Amino acid sequence: MSGLRLNTLISLLVAFMVVLSLGLALWLFNAQLRQTLEQTQASRVTGLAQTLAGSLDVRQALRAAETDFRLDNSLQQQIDALRRQLGVDFIVVMDAQARRLTHPEPQLIGQRFRGDDEGPALAGEAYASRAEGSLGISIRGFAPARDEAGEVIGAVVVGVTLASLAPLLTENRRDVVLGVLLLMVIAALGAQLLARYVKRVLLGLEPHQITRLMQERQAMLASVHEGIIAVDDQARITLVNPAAEALLTRAGLGPPPLGRPIAEYLPQSGLPEVLGSGREQLDREFNLNRQVVLTNRAPIRHHGRVVGAIATFRDKSEVNVLAEQLTGVSRYAEALRAATHEFKNKLHVLLGLAQLGELDALRAYLRDLADHQLTPATSLVEGIGEPVLAGFLLGKQSEARERDIQLDVEAERAIPAPADPSMVHALVTVLGNLLENAFEAVAERDPRRVCLTLDFDEAQLSLHVQDSGDGIADTIRERLFEPGVSTKGAQRGIGLAAVREQVDARGGSLSVYSEAGRGTLFEVELPYPVAE
Repeated sequence: MSGLRLNTLISLLVAFMVVLSLGLALWLFNAQLRQTLEQTQASRVTGLAQTLAGSLDVRQALRAAETDFRLDNSLQQQIDALRRQLGVDFIVVMDAQARRLTHPEPQLIGQRFRGDDEGPALAGEAYASRAEGSLGISIRGFAPARDEAGEVIGAVVVGVTLASLAPLLTENRRDVVLGVLLLMVIAALGAQLLARYVKRVLLGLEPHQITRLMQERQAMLASVHEGIIAVDDQARITLVNPAAEALLTRAGLGPPPLGRPIAEYLPQSGLPEVLGSGREQLDREFNLNRQVVLTNRAPIRHHGRVVGAIATFRDKSEVNVLAEQLTGVSRYAEALRAATHEFKNKLHVLLGLAQLGELDALRAYLRDLADHQLTPATSLVEGIGEPVLAGFLLGKQSEARERDIQLDVEAERAIPAPADPSMVHALVTVLGNLLENAFEAVAERDPRRVCLTLDFDEAQLSLHVQDSGDGIADTIRERLFEPGVSTKGAQRGIGLAAVREQVDARGGSLSVYSEAGRGTLFEVELPYPVAE
């Protein structure tokens, strides 16, 4: 059966079950019909026997038989006529010794009644029985005949043979069989329609194809790092992948129970809103037991109707680490490029002076490099205990000199290495964006000056970035940290939003002070646990 197509298998299965059910129903109906017909005939013949046993002619014939038993043609003719009129097979009048006075076959008159079921009737009881007599197996109704004193003087038996009931059974059975065959045809058509419907619901897939898809689906869900939760159109949880279970368990919620309303398990999921609106929600954040999660939500549609919703989410700290790494690498590369460019310029000067033989000028230039560039750089490195941050700031100084901007970096106290290595990436992101904005702010100003002040005190790091630019308008300053808000045109407004995310994620504070024509000051306060 594994080679059969799904619709063929369903059709055969449904048709077999219908035929089996209807066949059993036909057998039960036939048995019930036979029983009902026999009971009806038993009641009928018993009633007729009682009526005939009470007739005057029958009692007179029985009293006469007591003294002189002989054939009474008048009674026989009368009974035969009545038998044909009532549609029964035999009417037998017997005396107290069970000898027949009447019978459809005259040669049997005078002989004893056959069947051995006449005893209760001769004892005064009316009843029905089923027994084999001279005409075959029959349904018989017995009734005692009594004289004026109430003494039993004989009995009357009215019966119908089972052979005569056969046409009635056949007629009723024929109607039933025709009905059953019609039902079988209808059931076969219904089975075919059901098979087509099931196949359409299953998108035309065969069972082995569905099995393979389920295996691939499970493998895919298990391999995805993002958490996935799906709900049906009633907002009940229908799917949860291992990544989602792990993330929600870390948040203290426990494994999501399938079939439970998502609003009861995770009220801030946002999936009921997606079901109601039918619109997707991208890059949304929500707090999951003090754990910031970045999520995308989308409706699931079938034939244009929303039948569910799905959400993918991931711990934002993981995303931030990736973003910080990418930002840090790009900042390092830019700083190294500027430092390399500056170093090449100095090498050209040194090489030119050496070729010209201007040794005095060469010595003076080297002293100038040591006094104004190498010495400040050395002091900066000595004040910052984190080499990555120190190298980053040295690179920014080189970049500032290349862009003809005066960058003053001052560490009021020594900055030790942080306990959390990811803090370095956060500082690179914050300082890189703030310094880049400051450089752009003074690019068209004179003087071009940016000042960075760092301070550390009792596990708290302070960063101040001040520029001599044009300042920020009040209408922009209120929305400065929103994604996409910028004074520099389209496709900007990302850096300060990233700064705000980093500061909020680390529980710090961020302030901005600006006045038109007098520049801008950014103040950042961050918790800064140091390494042992």
